[in-house]
Amino acid sequence: MKNTEKRRRKNAFLDFLGTLWRTKKVAFFGLLVLVLFILVAIFADVIAPQKMENGLLASHLMDAAKPPSLEHPLGTDAMGRDLLSYMIYGARTSVILGISCTILSTVISVIIGVTSAVIGGRFDLYLQRFIDAWQCIPGMLIMLILMSIMGPGMVSMVVVLSVPGGIGGSRMIRSAAISVKDSGYCGMSKMLGGKNVWRMIHHVIPNIMPLVLMNLANSLGGTIMMESTLNFLGFGVNINTPSWGYLLTSQGRSKMYTAPWIGLAPGLAITIMVFAAAMFGDGVRDILDPRLKGGMGSFSRKKIRRIAAKYRSRKKAAEGTNG
Repeated sequence: MKNTEKRRRKNAFLDFLGTLWRTKKVAFFGLLVLVLFILVAIFADVIAPQKMENGLLASHLMDAAKPPSLEHPLGTDAMGRDLLSYMIYGARTSVILGISCTILSTVISVIIGVTSAVIGGRFDLYLQRFIDAWQCIPGMLIMLILMSIMGPGMVSMVVVLSVPGGIGGSRMIRSAAISVKDSGYCGMSKMLGGKNVWRMIHHVIPNIMPLVLMNLANSLGGTIMMESTLNFLGFGVNINTPSWGYLLTSQGRSKMYTAPWIGLAPGLAITIMVFAAAMFGDGVRDILDPRLKGGMGSFSRKKIRRIAAKYRSRKKAAEGTNG
């Protein structure tokens, strides 16, 4: 039984990738770009031309702000560090931090939304009023206050980017969980003595998983943008930690006219990754959302041509009988 379940899960994943390739090639390309960025972040020590020593990239002031060349394909920054190596190590901050914060934020949204929907009553009422008050406060203000209290660092960034987003995103999860909770099979489980935790794990969460995956894919780009924004404002990771957003704020603005390649490299990297995440999220939504099935977004060009040909043939046949 366990082997058959593993095969089904494996086939479901391969079927999803096949559907993504056949119907949403742009989304499939976005997934490949995201996987490429993740591999670059994981194997940064192997790929980077200039290695980090004691957590720092060696700086050579004699080579400061040099344009791209064969020795330095992306040029050097204002401290003489190889910009390509800095970008590769900076992927660890922007990519891994963005993905981990997105996953943690989605988990928080699922826990709050599903718990609020299944338990209901006063617990749901008080929790939703707290979320209403929370959403009245600007999100950037909350992040800046938390960062000023906790200080810079990776742990602080994970908490600041995950908790506010998870609380705000629980509304959509709650609405989907309420529709599942009110269904017949979930009500029958309650009548048979099923506890709230049992219904959450075995009935509610599996049936809202497509929505959770859509939320996960769509929020990845926004998380990366928020991480870069905090680094841009100087509230991000430590100064010695390579980061795309910090490179933009520390040297990209000051060297915008004299050395534009310093700001161009992290700006393009952030743009490409956010675009890839957005395209992948749209593809996942079009495939998993049942409301979009049967619409033009779920049809390939061949299917559209077949439907158009059938319509024309039926129209000609109707005209022939009328004539």
